[in-house]
Amino acid sequence: MRRAYASLFILAACCSANSFAQSSYYEEDPKVFTGGLILGTNFTQVDGDTYYGYYKIGLNAGGTVYVHFSKTVGVSMELLYAQKGVRGVAVLQSQYVGTYAEKYYLNLNYAEVPILFHIKANLIDFEAGLSYARLISFKEWAETDQPAYFNPSVNYFKNSDFDYVVGLTIKAYKNLYLNARYQYSILSIRDPQRIPLGFGYGNNGQFNNTCALRVMYVF
Repeated sequence: MRRAYASLFILAACCSANSFAQSSYYEEDPKVFTGGLILGTNFTQVDGDTYYGYYKIGLNAGGTVYVHFSKTVGVSMELLYAQKGVRGVAVLQSQYVGTYAEKYYLNLNYAEVPILFHIKANLIDFEAGLSYARLISFKEWAETDQPAYFNPSVNYFKNSDFDYVVGLTIKAYKNLYLNARYQYSILSIRDPQRIPLGFGYGNNGQFNNTCALRVMYVF
C-alpha cells in the first residue's frame, strides 16, 4: 500500500513539475496586427519663405495600424490630423515707422496618411517611408509697416503634399511609446508664382519642413 501511495505521490509531483515548467517558459505568440492612438506636437516651418525656425506649433493626432511580419520587421499606416505652417518674425527698418518687427502667420491644416516600413533593433524601432497629406484649410496674414494683401484665390496652396518620413520609437512604459519624427515635402506645396509678393525666397516654391514629438498608446 505504501508503495502505491509513493508511486501516486511521485506521479503527481512529476505532473505538477511538468505543468509548472510549461507555464514558466510559455510565451504568447506575437500579434500580427496591433493598433494604437497617437497624440503629439508638430514643430514646423515652410522652406521658400523669408523666415526660418520651427516656431509654428501644431497638433499631430490620430490612429495607427501596425502589421508585424516578424519580431523585427513590420509596416504601419496612420491616419492623422496635422497642423503645419509658419510663425515668422523679422526685425526691419522702415521709412515710415523706423525699426519694427514684421510678423507673418501661416496655418496649414492637413489630413495625413503616412505609410512606413519598420525595423526594430533592441529597444528602438526605426521607421522610414512616405506620407500623403490632403489640405483641409489654410490661412495666412501679416503685420507689417504697410498693408499686406493675401488673396486665397490667387495665393493658394496645392491640395496634396507628398513627404518622405524618418523617425524612431522607444517604449516608455507598458503600452506607452515615445516617437520622434522628421519629414519634408518631396514636391512644392505652393508654386513660386502663387507666393505673395515679398514673402517668398528662391524660385522652387515652398516646402513643408516638420519635426514631431508624439506619444502612442498601443493596444
